Amino acid sequence: MVSLFTHYNKDLVKREIYNFSRQRWIALYGNAMYRYDKKNNPLIFENKDDVPKKVLMFNARTVYATAGKYEVVNKENVNSDKLIAYTPFFDIDTKIDKWEYATKAAEVIVSYLEKEGIDKSIYLVWSGEGIHVRINERAIGKTYDPLTAAHAIVQYVINKTRDELQKLSESSGGVLKVEDLIDAKRIFTAPLSFHKELDYVTVCFSPDKLNKFSPEWAKPESFIHEEGLYERFEENEAEDLLIKAIAEYKPTHESVKIEEKKEIEGKIGRFQVMGILQAARYYVLFGDLDKAKSFGLNRAIFYAWAKHYGKSYVPKTSKGMYKVPIEAKSDRKLVNVAGEEVYQDVETGYFVIGDRPQRPEDYDKEIKDKIDHIIPYEEAWKASVNYVSSFSRQTLINQREFYEKVYLPVRDKFVEKVIKRKKGGIDAFL
Repeated sequence: MVSLFTHYNKDLVKREIYNFSRQRWIALYGNAMYRYDKKNNPLIFENKDDVPKKVLMFNARTVYATAGKYEVVNKENVNSDKLIAYTPFFDIDTKIDKWEYATKAAEVIVSYLEKEGIDKSIYLVWSGEGIHVRINERAIGKTYDPLTAAHAIVQYVINKTRDELQKLSESSGGVLKVEDLIDAKRIFTAPLSFHKELDYVTVCFSPDKLNKFSPEWAKPESFIHEEGLYERFEENEAEDLLIKAIAEYKPTHESVKIEEKKEIEGKIGRFQVMGILQAARYYVLFGDLDKAKSFGLNRAIFYAWAKHYGKSYVPKTSKGMYKVPIEAKSDRKLVNVAGEEVYQDVETGYFVIGDRPQRPEDYDKEIKDKIDHIIPYEEAWKASVNYVSSFSRQTLINQREFYEKVYLPVRDKFVEKVIKRKKGGIDAFL
């Protein structure tokens, strides 16, 4: 058996742990869990040679690092959860004698992620009695708070794969568990760290190696590990998935304080704000509620994609709910509505992104129901119509002016500036 210090003093081990842990708050576990140094500063590794030094200093067995990253790891940032990025991960837990169930569950999650267009930013981590499926944090843009984005993705994928995962859990006798453990200060095992109890080290491997994996890969004297795998990514690869995940997101972080949770739950997402304001815009201008809903959802989807990819973006895959069309088809026509070029279904008159029109019931699911979780939708709708009506027709029929003057000023404070305004008239919205 390789001694702990000998293992942590190997050049590859030092390099991997240090590289992975940069901008992360580390924790060292031995007889106790240590997260601060003698001066009460959050623990970090200064360089690769600092790894064995601190392991020896704290008589540590296991090295952990936060799932979240900080611009600088200091007291202020870690205490205020000032995260600049967060690594989404799916925690698959089992027992060593039933390790195959962990690989089967990982296959389910990886397969779903690949269907959503994510394949270059995934890596797998065997932690001793289970597997982490992790997504490189740089595959996610910066439109949303990093913690919220990571949590929304993990929550969404687990919900979509729940039936398959439940069947695997039942087959395992209830041993297999797939959990959403996303929270601000969550720590997980660093690559090539020892397990806290078992004589295994944490190894990283790519999804295409999943069917070949064996716990034998994690033996400390002969581990099989893909160096630097956690740095592999395609920028914004997870953005399409994030858009759908945010639309169904329900904050449930166990670590969130009560007052913080109220603040999170009281904030309507930008996707829903865009949707309801565009619907109100159409309704004020043209007076057709069903078409207003169709227009609102259509524009919310369009601007969500345009935010990341530009106006002419077409998603790589059509397996998602929507796909931006690149040419007119016989069942649709290109029209100009309030300065917005949009496809319209010839038969129904509803607006189109993808292979089918956005219907009023689609709007209700993606916009109305999400707002209803936070505030009664009818109240939000009346306030939105009121707010939009306070602007001139010239502003409402101009695409740029609507975006800059109507949407932008309230997109992050919709409840405060539109729903809970104290004064009447246009000044109430400024």
